[in-house]
Amino acid sequence: MQVKQHEIILGLIARNLAGQADSDEKARLYEWIGKSESNRHYFEQLRNIWNESEKKIDPFSINTRLALGKVLDRISIPSNSFSFWICWQKVAAVIILPLVLGALLWVYNISHKVSASNVAVYNEIYAAFGTRSAIRLADSTMVWLNSGSSLRYPDKFQTKSREVYLKGEAYFEVKSDSSRPFMVNTAALKINATGTKFNVLDYDSKAIAEVTLVSGKVNVNGSSSSNSGLISVLNPGQHLDFDRETSIKGITHGDTYKYIAWKDGKLIFRNEPLSKVLERISLIFNVDIELLGSDLQDYRYHATFQDESFEEILKLLKLSSPVDYTELKRNPLPDGSFPKKKVIIFPKNQTMHN
Repeated sequence: MQVKQHEIILGLIARNLAGQADSDEKARLYEWIGKSESNRHYFEQLRNIWNESEKKIDPFSINTRLALGKVLDRISIPSNSFSFWICWQKVAAVIILPLVLGALLWVYNISHKVSASNVAVYNEIYAAFGTRSAIRLADSTMVWLNSGSSLRYPDKFQTKSREVYLKGEAYFEVKSDSSRPFMVNTAALKINATGTKFNVLDYDSKAIAEVTLVSGKVNVNGSSSSNSGLISVLNPGQHLDFDRETSIKGITHGDTYKYIAWKDGKLIFRNEPLSKVLERISLIFNVDIELLGSDLQDYRYHATFQDESFEEILKLLKLSSPVDYTELKRNPLPDGSFPKKKVIIFPKNQTMHN
């Protein structure tokens, strides 16, 4: 690896490990890691060292002569059969990896031209499909994370604002602090609050982004370059639907619990079109659901599911509405993986074959 290219890769790794890499930098790094097994192993070594390090390492403070002496003092050579390669591996483990880590941190600090103490360390929490997660942030704000979602947040907030990044759906109970607004950034929205309770939904796979306000007040702005202005100021009990493609918005007022009941393990549907019911279930469990029959598209459904599995929900749908279902056979793809599960919902009097 050429020196310049090596420095570029070290910089990408450092930004990724520190949680500062943007999507383009992540893509470049993942592409490099995937090129060879040695690249992957190199990245994993640095990641392990980074995770285990409890303090910043100054590469210029590493005394290689002293380190080498300590290694040689610990190594005894009982016979001529002693492997020089084994000896070198032990030396490398003590000397070279710390040097690489030191260089990594040095490149990172130089590229940012700021002291390490001023750089926020970001963490990321994920909720796998079909599960939920909860976390208390550094300011005591509580966040519930829904299925298939992730939240990127700093280990400590800056003095002027509190900012997090959401993909998917989350419910926030924000600790009041009027001097430091709390901001939730998604692909389509930027929500600004001080002390309030609200729900945000913005999945990449969904055309509509949603904000539901339970208490307090929030300002909802667009986050794209083409729409960065104020979309709406929500009051308690209001629910906002925002079309990411057309920028058309709609605001309704009513019972907000059905939008946030998922944090309690419930899926609540009140006179909802079956198409929207299935869309929600598909999103939660990461399953493709196809609804057949024009009469079923607007069939109104009323139900509450609590902590049921996807299979249990399908059985309850069949029992409580004029539908049946079949699950398509999943054949392996050329790379050996399997496609997403797909289920077809159809009228009860119709016969379907896999």
